[in-house]
Parts: sequence; C-alpha cells; structure tokens
Amino acid sequence: MLKRDKKKESRIAKERVSYLIKRAEEWKNVDYELARRYVELAKRIAMKYRVRIPKELKITYCKKCLYPYKAGKFRVRVRKGRVIIKCLNCGFERRIPIRPRRSSKKLKP
Repeated sequence: MLKRDKKKESRIAKERVSYLIKRAEEWKNVDYELARRYVELAKRIAMKYRVRIPKELKITYCKKCLYPYKAGKFRVRVRKGRVIIKCLNCGFERRIPIRPRRSSKKLKP
C-alpha cells in the first residue's frame, strides 16, 4: 500500500478552497445558486481535509445559508466594539470583534 502524503493533500485542499471561494465571488452577480454551490464545495473540502478557510475569505459568505454576501443581501453595523454582519436571506448575524492595535508598551517614568 502507498502511504498518503498528507502535507501535499492539505496544500492542494487549501488551494482548492481559496479558488472556489474566489470563483463564488466572481459568479455571485451572475448565478447566485452556482456561487452558493462553490462555497458549499469549498466548505466540504475544508472539513474533509481539516484545513482552515482563511479569515478574509470566511467573512465573504454567510455561515448559515452559505450564500456569498451580495449588494442588497446583507447589512453591516458597528456596535460596541464589534462589526455585525446580518444576512438578509436567512437572518443570521455574524459578530466580528474589533481589536485595537497594540503599540509598543510605553514606559512610565
């Protein structure tokens, strides 16, 4: 039996996940159902090979209904130190905390 090269598998899976989500972004204004299918496939690949979806790609679609956010289909609010993105398809609210940037520690005299 051949031994699986898991590093190579995970690298390929990461590439495919990012490719599929980028394709969903391109197709969301043309065919919304196809864009949703791309996101669904990307999520399934990520779960199967246990790879993380990059954060900048993860916030481009709804976590519950897997539809990519399209103009007029989501609402963004900033409240109490977090960004709230509400999907108008299913009503799911994603809360993303806003963390202040830490500068170097100031020395007190």
